[in-house]
Amino acid sequence: MRVPAFSRRAALSGAAALTLSGLLPRLAFAQSAAAPVSLKAATADRIELAGAGPIDLFEGGLPGPLLRVKKGETLSVAAANALKAPMDVTWHGVRVPNALDGVPGLTGPAIAPGASRSISFTPPDAGTFWYHAFDAAQTRRALAGALIVEEPGPSPFGADHTLLIQTWAPDPVLGMPLITVNGAVSPTLQAPSAARARLRLINASVDFLKLHVVDAQSWVMAIDGQPTSPFVLKDGRAQLVPGGRIDLALDVNLSGGAGDPIILEIETPKAPVQLALIAPVGASTAPAPTATPAALPANALPTEIPLQGATRAELALGPGAANLASLPTLFSVAAGKSAVVTLANKLEEPVAVHFHGMPVRVLDGADDGWKPWWHDTVPVPGKATVRVALRPDAAGKWAILGQKGGSTEIVAAAAYEVK
Repeated sequence: MRVPAFSRRAALSGAAALTLSGLLPRLAFAQSAAAPVSLKAATADRIELAGAGPIDLFEGGLPGPLLRVKKGETLSVAAANALKAPMDVTWHGVRVPNALDGVPGLTGPAIAPGASRSISFTPPDAGTFWYHAFDAAQTRRALAGALIVEEPGPSPFGADHTLLIQTWAPDPVLGMPLITVNGAVSPTLQAPSAARARLRLINASVDFLKLHVVDAQSWVMAIDGQPTSPFVLKDGRAQLVPGGRIDLALDVNLSGGAGDPIILEIETPKAPVQLALIAPVGASTAPAPTATPAALPANALPTEIPLQGATRAELALGPGAANLASLPTLFSVAAGKSAVVTLANKLEEPVAVHFHGMPVRVLDGADDGWKPWWHDTVPVPGKATVRVALRPDAAGKWAILGQKGGSTEIVAAAAYEVK
């Protein structure tokens, strides 16, 4: 049976619940691109969602500030570290200049305790992205936020919601995972009736999550921030990879007027956990939805990846923890040339492999055809092998990191060099 929202809210008791309720109003505000955005990492008082001890937050918010710019606009950030340990900010899925990629020891030093850094870049791609601390344990303890790069021109959607998903220690009574969306448990998001809503789902957790959109037609519009030809979400189900994103187009009560909310849930071994509700309200000012939504504008990624003569390399995922102090160069490739990387998972658990610098295409198992979408975070099942192709265009050394599902443990850490 579906776990009711009030049962999970009971887990947010005492000081943690009071602190969360005080943070929720911050979620309504996106930062302006006109002035530098402050991203100060500091330890929060009395929040104990991630286990023993307090968690760390950007600007005191759970999650960090929602950053929103138009494609072609420059984002300027003033990052500050008020923690006791070094910290760096990485821009997950964003094709930033190499020196701003936020990988300590590879692209530059981390931000020392008490220090700050000015970061400025113009995102080349429209889409759904996120930022977080480079250290997986710091990210797990809540140093994360969403970055939305809007497409040029007016939006065709009646509503546009970002859902940043984080998971915490299980409810001690129910034994069920505690899941928050934008810092809240099972929030209700509104969308006009007889309209199509855009939902930007960001898995900022360490867990592989099984999403279910209950009894509603929905289409996948983008994967990991990059548009794809819209396709119907089969049975309303999709896997949310740790660090990955999926943009959905969702029809909301096409008959108009009042209607029941649409349920989004996460399927678990025990029972579904309600993720969020999409409630129809009022009337839409957007055009009536067509049978199939039009594709989002494409970003400037390679139209083909020639594989004949491509550089080829293999990266083992596990079995032990990787050394992040020094990332060995797995391969070198000239800018504009192709590379194929075999990801060999030695573990029983699935691994999420994040490619910095350039998204990749997953190749078919039998030949070198590829799946019709891009990934910057690739799921590799336990004891399985997955091959990917990429055609990088920005010089520098870029990280490839594999994180074990359900854990902050990095089980693969390497770099590729683009000359």
